Amino acid sequence: MSTQKLITLILSLFAGSCLHAQGQPQTLEEVTVTATRIPMEAYKTGRSITIITAERLRAMPVSTVDEMLRYVAGVNLNMRGPFGVQTDIGIRGSTFSQVLVMVDNVRLNDPLTAHFNNNIPVAMSEIAQIEVVRGPAASSYGSDAVGGLIHIKTKTYLGLQGQEGLELAGELSAGQHQLQSADVGAVLRSGKWQFSSSLKSNISDGETLPNPNFAAGTATDSLYQNYFDIRTYSASVGYKANEDLRFYVRGSADYRDFAAKYFYTQSTFDESIEQIDQLWTQGAVQYTPGKHHLELTAGYKVTDDVFAFNPAFAPNEHRTWQTFLNLNDRLPVGERSEVAFGVQHLQQRIRSTDRGNHSHYSTGLYGVFSHDFSSNWHANASLRLENDANFGLELLPQASVSYKAGNYLLRAAYGRAVRAADFTERFVSSQIPNLAPGRNIGNPDLQAERSDSWEVGSSFYLPGQLTLSAATFYRRSTNLIDFSLRNADEIGNVNTLQSGADYFYTDNIAEAATFGLELTLEKAWAFSESCSLKAQLNYTWLETTAPGDVVSKYIANHPSHNAAANVQLQLGWFSLSSSTNFIVRQSEVTEAISGQIPSQYWVSNLRANVRVAPSLTLFGQAFNIGNTQYQEVLGARLPGRWLCAGIRWQ
Repeated sequence: MSTQKLITLILSLFAGSCLHAQGQPQTLEEVTVTATRIPMEAYKTGRSITIITAERLRAMPVSTVDEMLRYVAGVNLNMRGPFGVQTDIGIRGSTFSQVLVMVDNVRLNDPLTAHFNNNIPVAMSEIAQIEVVRGPAASSYGSDAVGGLIHIKTKTYLGLQGQEGLELAGELSAGQHQLQSADVGAVLRSGKWQFSSSLKSNISDGETLPNPNFAAGTATDSLYQNYFDIRTYSASVGYKANEDLRFYVRGSADYRDFAAKYFYTQSTFDESIEQIDQLWTQGAVQYTPGKHHLELTAGYKVTDDVFAFNPAFAPNEHRTWQTFLNLNDRLPVGERSEVAFGVQHLQQRIRSTDRGNHSHYSTGLYGVFSHDFSSNWHANASLRLENDANFGLELLPQASVSYKAGNYLLRAAYGRAVRAADFTERFVSSQIPNLAPGRNIGNPDLQAERSDSWEVGSSFYLPGQLTLSAATFYRRSTNLIDFSLRNADEIGNVNTLQSGADYFYTDNIAEAATFGLELTLEKAWAFSESCSLKAQLNYTWLETTAPGDVVSKYIANHPSHNAAANVQLQLGWFSLSSSTNFIVRQSEVTEAISGQIPSQYWVSNLRANVRVAPSLTLFGQAFNIGNTQYQEVLGARLPGRWLCAGIRWQ
């Protein structure tokens, strides 16, 4: 399908749906979100937000959070492995390091590398709501929130009420390549107490594939398997002492063992495997004396990573520690305004065989103001003073405004964001003598990235349960950090390289600009009480410009056209859901490792459900039903069609 045909199809679907809509206007969505530190209805934020509820998450033909994000407007993924193995998440053309991921108001982003930001420490059965905020959120939540924010909120943290007693939910499935998957959870409610626990696992031998390194003469095995073993355990406790005081605590353990061949390099010596062990604990105290709403959140994470590049070399071993604290207070000011202010502290450490031993800290003071000028006009403003060990003091402002009347909503926003280099970007491979060519090498002298973003958007709630949303945005960035191909003789601050050899060296690219357009169409049909159809179409266009002589690894490594369609059909005891993603992007080829990123491709998942009892469903699922052969990271081949079946209970 050509790009022109794709755009024509999208516009035709938008126009055709509008022409055939009938019935009463749909009311504006009033789900409460936290795009800033002040909870409010989504339409008041002035921001472009997608809200994925637990019900919607269960209905989609996906097994992990990153698979779901592929079908959200404005989100761009570069997947290295299936079933949550590893995925780089970008928003609005950002790099994967420029997205902040949070769980229950606690920062998840990993200090070692942003490649680990998708290591979600809770099962999908425990998730109550996911908020995807497009555009910067640094003034409220700190560095890294350049392209956007992904905030995962669990049922225990939100204190969702239900019937007393035990509630069980989950699914078990098995499939090709010895796949075994589980996502099960339990919630026990008793008086003022709420307990939950969950297990999520995806285990498979993976596909058996030809080994390009064998043809290059650097490996003795002609085949390899992209196996994976991923297991996540989590438990939480919530206690409501009274109407003004509530406590919450969670602990998680995440274990990952997977083939990582060509995940990070394009070397013909790459036979990588990786093991990641992560322990995570977090908690919150919420206290509401009088008009104040105080919340103290804390998180602590320890990560052990063992990366074996090749059996002939000693593995790289890393241990990182991360401590996060945030104290926030909000209170109303008069009848139409609300303010929030607080302090946030982040402490990070690393002990590594190839990166060395280092530490990093940052502290931020912030204030947020929200005001309703009338029932139609709403405005938000925030300001943050960030003190970071890497870049010193930085002032981060943000402002947004929205106007709603009848069945339409208009919004506009501006924000500034900053991001410091992580331990990998600054120090990767710095302790390895005589480093092999083609590998990554860090730069200890990196400056922080800075960006300014603007956006305008609108939503129309039309008759016949039809919603149409559009947004356009522009981001101007300086000092962008990326890996670019450099000769060792041009690198003056690293002395462990082979003279004359080429490496991927982290550096600050002078500037880049990203311009984009997002369109979303949602339509629902209710034919009877037991028969319904829901459809959603998302389209994102992106263009990033950077200096023409820079060959970078991650900047502009995003689709230029990204279309996604989600369809859910309910026919009594039978339901069918499908999610399809069509990508147009710049093609890349590296013959030595059989690496090829196609210029366009489509991936579609399909799931069929049969309800055999009120709380019991049998299902069959096909991932990549079209058997598309594709890569999103050079050399990291993604699986073709993958079939599985299982049972779900609720």
